[in-house]
Amino acid sequence: MSSFTTTAIFADNFFTSLEIVRYLKDKNCRYTGTARDNRIGKPPLKSSKEMEKKAVPRGTCDHITSDDGILALRWKDNKVVTLLSTDMGVEPMSSVYRYCSDTKKKEQVSCPAVIKSYNANIGGIDKSDMLVHLYRTPLKSKRWYMRLFAYAIDVSLTNAWLIYRRDCKALAVDSLPLKHFRIQVFKDASSEKPVTSRPRRSAAGSPSPTAADVPKPVRGHSSHTPANFVRFDESLFHAPVYTNRQTCKNCSRKGNILRSNVACLVCKVHLCLKPSRNCFIQYQITVC
Repeated sequence: MSSFTTTAIFADNFFTSLEIVRYLKDKNCRYTGTARDNRIGKPPLKSSKEMEKKAVPRGTCDHITSDDGILALRWKDNKVVTLLSTDMGVEPMSSVYRYCSDTKKKEQVSCPAVIKSYNANIGGIDKSDMLVHLYRTPLKSKRWYMRLFAYAIDVSLTNAWLIYRRDCKALAVDSLPLKHFRIQVFKDASSEKPVTSRPRRSAAGSPSPTAADVPKPVRGHSSHTPANFVRFDESLFHAPVYTNRQTCKNCSRKGNILRSNVACLVCKVHLCLKPSRNCFIQYQITVC
């Protein structure tokens, strides 16, 4: 079976390294990308400092191909470009026009085929980088993987916006700008109710009390007291539930106020529930 594949990846120096190029080659994926000098191994190429000298003319190219078919290349343009590729080679050489500050006009500069292919296909990467950096996720962390996580979110949102804008154009409707699109996604995600893997246990027709269910104490008035037929009804599910912090109905006295975050599901009063003090048993002794 032929190892040729139609998949070709173009990337900038943020992603390119010798290891990733070799890994993708083993997966039959062609790759071309600029690279940083400390990520290409140690190929016998002219150093970047040497090629940056004024004596080295623009268009100078130095390259070598490894035994497993990975091309490492340095080419002098306005700056020295280092590139790794498993997609194309140096030949055929062509020419590109570059402005010369000495002669004040454009001049022809020799250009390898792999550089020309990279320039023709890298436009999407440059546009993606520009859009991602317009509205970055404000996440600061010393953990490197958190920054990658934030970058992945930004790239996903940018790609989703591009697809959304393409669909809006096909439907002849107005599309949101990127900023408003991100805000709308955030609002939609925030409005969704979280899904729990295990629902809380509650009595049928008796939802768990919230801060709004438990009567709030009013200064100058006596606190809420449940009726005895409710407090001592054994058929009801007197379950402790976690809610906001209020005064314990059973053990608090004037000058000795004790508060609890636990309330009774039925009585709607706060009661202590600790290893050293269990007011549920004392308050509802006849139920137990």
